[in-house]
Amino acid sequence: MSLRELASGNRTGAKSKKRRKTRGLSSKDSKKIKRLGYRAERQLVEKLRAAGFKAVRIPVSAPSSEPLPDVFAVKGGCMLALEVKATNGERMYFKKPQVNKLFRFLEMFEVYAEKRAILVGKFPRKWVFKQAEKVDDYVLHKNDNSTFHLS
Repeated sequence: MSLRELASGNRTGAKSKKRRKTRGLSSKDSKKIKRLGYRAERQLVEKLRAAGFKAVRIPVSAPSSEPLPDVFAVKGGCMLALEVKATNGERMYFKKPQVNKLFRFLEMFEVYAEKRAILVGKFPRKWVFKQAEKVDDYVLHKNDNSTFHLS
């Protein structure tokens, strides 16, 4: 369920499905979550540049069918497409469609010998980088070790 659906209280689907009761997000809460994500994306670009990558954040304000990552970076013959999330919680979820967009984006750049789809989780005081090997659902936990390193 997207932030927009949570904030609007739009709950599509069959009525017979049991859903966990959750409170809707206020406009203030929604903005706070988005700001946390934007800040993480900007910090990641700084980290990538410090590691010698040429990196840029792609600001997309609404969900799109276009295959655009949150951040992409290049260094030598290597290209990274990165999906970034930030939380104060224990875990974060990356759904198949989000991961698929990374792979579709990378397919457009045949010139790069090495192309990697990277899932990035920003937890309080810790970053977790996980390379997505295939299009699938992924969960990052704050205690996970990174499977990709910027150096």
